[in-house]
Amino acid sequence: MRMRSLIAVLVFMFGALAQAIAQSGGTPLKVAIAGDAPPYVINNASSGLEVDIVREALPGYSLRFMQMGFAETAPALEQGKVQAAVNVMKKDDDLFYSNNMISFANYGITKASDKMKIDSISDLAGKKVITWQGAPMDLGPEFEKMYGPNGTQRQNIVQAPTASDLVAQFWKMKDVVAVVDMELFKYFSNKMGYKMDQVNLFQIFPLMTDFRVGFRDQKVRDDFNRGLAELCRTGRFKELLKKYDVVQKQDVCK
Repeated sequence: MRMRSLIAVLVFMFGALAQAIAQSGGTPLKVAIAGDAPPYVINNASSGLEVDIVREALPGYSLRFMQMGFAETAPALEQGKVQAAVNVMKKDDDLFYSNNMISFANYGITKASDKMKIDSISDLAGKKVITWQGAPMDLGPEFEKMYGPNGTQRQNIVQAPTASDLVAQFWKMKDVVAVVDMELFKYFSNKMGYKMDQVNLFQIFPLMTDFRVGFRDQKVRDDFNRGLAELCRTGRFKELLKKYDVVQKQDVCK
């Protein structure tokens, strides 16, 4: 009788768990994502291009987005604080990384009034640079050599915790180069009352296409890749780009 009672209790518990998951919209999944950075992350991660792509690529999951600074998302995943992290670089570790999810057009941006000319990454030497947290590890070996932990220009870099902080500081500083995605810069500059004709853009970086979603579980990663492929196949990915008025310099669906 005790065994039957135990079995009955376990059946009830598993049934209750299954019902809770179904009512929540799927398997719970904590996802680290950066702070608001329209058009990619909007209104406390309730919408935005990145939010919609991840949510629609994982229809069988109930996502809880955890917002944090640029440099905190990957460590949160590595430490097991979350089960997934958006826009991380692939590493040689025990985590599982998705296919490329999105491409960013990173530029060197200066105020037109500062009359700077930048033709290459090496031209940044001696100039004050403001960018996102972790950028020295994201923007290639030449930039890392200059601005990484032991970089020759380490003293000249400011790493902002959020996109809005980055743009706000840029407009307050003199003779500074912002290194950032053009769509993010344009959105926050316009919101702060500035126009794009007040800046010069220098395309000194390769177009980044290797930002991915990192996962602690291989099955969830595989589910995401299948969902992302389906968004591409059906044309939904392009619909989301149009919805948020984002022009991808490189097509991740190819």
